[in-house]
Amino acid sequence: MTSQTESHRGEKDKGYVSRAKLAFFDVDGTLSAPLYLHRDGSRSLGFSSEGWLEYCEDTKDEGYMTCCPLPCVREFAGELKKNGCRLFVLSCIMTDREPGAKIRFLEKYYPGLFEDYFFVRDDPEKLPLMERVAEENGCALSDCMLVEDMYDTLLKAYVKGVMPIHVTNIVTGNYTEFL
Repeated sequence: MTSQTESHRGEKDKGYVSRAKLAFFDVDGTLSAPLYLHRDGSRSLGFSSEGWLEYCEDTKDEGYMTCCPLPCVREFAGELKKNGCRLFVLSCIMTDREPGAKIRFLEKYYPGLFEDYFFVRDDPEKLPLMERVAEENGCALSDCMLVEDMYDTLLKAYVKGVMPIHVTNIVTGNYTEFL
């Protein structure tokens, strides 16, 4: 029996992984598993929009530091990078405080892995940004991969030719099976 990390290292996977030239990773639910610590010691897995705004104001750049990284996603990203893929973060934010908090988390748990960080206000802004970055790098959208936890965003990316990877496909080792 192979371990979860060994299960996505086969020859079949290497062919798929090596196709991507640019890969974009979401943060919330993809690079970080939510576990937010409040100043009163309580924890939560999520918020209402209003609650999130209050939490960001209260925690400043510390907001993501109690979230958990996903080692299997870190390993997957490392494999992509080792195969020459350029890695970027592409994440939604609601406040101006979030980029700093997300970058602080990423630099602690994913040091040196990502070339750049892109932040948008809404999910529909992700594809146009990916198109711009792909064009600037002489790539087609079919050379791009999006690693994400939102099916709607992944489906829209797939329609445009992007290789979609849902985070659960990485967690289970099945990221080559659904395309």
